[in-house]
Amino acid sequence: MESPIFRSVGTPVEQLDTPSFQVDLTALEQNIETLHSFFRQRAAKVRPHVEAHRCPAIAHKQLAAGGTVGGICVTTVGQAEVFAEAGFTDIFIANEIVTRPKITGLCALAHSVTTTVAVDSPRNVTDLSDAASAAGVTIRVVVDVNTRLNRCGVEPGQPAVELASLMAKAPNLDFAGLMTYEGAMFEEDPEKLAAESRKWVQQVLDTREMIEKAGMDVSVVSAGGTWNYDIVGDMPGVTEVPAGSYALSDGRYLQHRPEFKTAARVMSEVTSHPEPSMVLTDGGMKSVGVDAGLPLIDNILGIDTALLAHIKTANAGAEHGKLIMEGDAEDQVDLGDKVWVIPSDVGMCANLHDYAHAIRNGKLEAVWSITARGRYR
Repeated sequence: MESPIFRSVGTPVEQLDTPSFQVDLTALEQNIETLHSFFRQRAAKVRPHVEAHRCPAIAHKQLAAGGTVGGICVTTVGQAEVFAEAGFTDIFIANEIVTRPKITGLCALAHSVTTTVAVDSPRNVTDLSDAASAAGVTIRVVVDVNTRLNRCGVEPGQPAVELASLMAKAPNLDFAGLMTYEGAMFEEDPEKLAAESRKWVQQVLDTREMIEKAGMDVSVVSAGGTWNYDIVGDMPGVTEVPAGSYALSDGRYLQHRPEFKTAARVMSEVTSHPEPSMVLTDGGMKSVGVDAGLPLIDNILGIDTALLAHIKTANAGAEHGKLIMEGDAEDQVDLGDKVWVIPSDVGMCANLHDYAHAIRNGKLEAVWSITARGRYR
């Protein structure tokens, strides 16, 4: 856990210590309103996938906005425990939970939280049922259906029906329905995105029909995400969309989902200026995250915005960021200058920080704990 230099509310953003993970509240609130207003008018609702920010304060804002199922989505038992401690009582773990310690933690959670978990194997059904029976709890389970991503899940159709039947008969398990994760589709052509999304999700809806014909109730069909929320959210039969990245957005969504503003940035400071065309900052890989690509320059304090197009980020190292300046931008950035970058993947970036600095109109309004960072188990 880092020991940051805290500043009082009202401190100008540029006076915060660096590197600093910052959330623009105006953009955050606008993003939440944009997506949640869509779901307020639909039969399907959003279940915010909080792994994208891991911050209870942001998740509370999401649920308060309406248009939700009343609960959240995570991917690990550890994340679920953190959000349960923060007052969330309906948590969907969109992942397979198979090891004994994790199943034990899942059962402990189910004593006080409505807990749903994904399953894709008969053995896991038995293990979950035995543990839940021994603990005296009931766990909601959904069949994880493999579609586009070819990762976890059973095949749609009869294999999913057979697994659902096992779940429905297992003691202390409550069969709820189906989920799929198609994976992010950054398709520039809206018609192709719609066709691709519907193709995969329809396989799950067809499977739902088969399960219902077999005499089992299906109350949950979970599919889609930020990249196709408006397409999947309009498909009859889908009950919830586990979108997450919309709240903060990131560099990947700028071209594909312009209705969401980039609310998250990392502010760093120039620490070295070894040559006219290059400076180094204290915002390296360990504070920005570059697994999904280099960050984008958003702003440099005191620099003409027209020059920003001539300044690029480069990979320098764990603790060092690098800016390459070309043409008229050479020698325009110097020691002590503040630099804001937009991460390519906001979830990876948020996971690198213990705190988010909530900013409104250029001033610090709050400091939020990113409580679920590093909770991989």
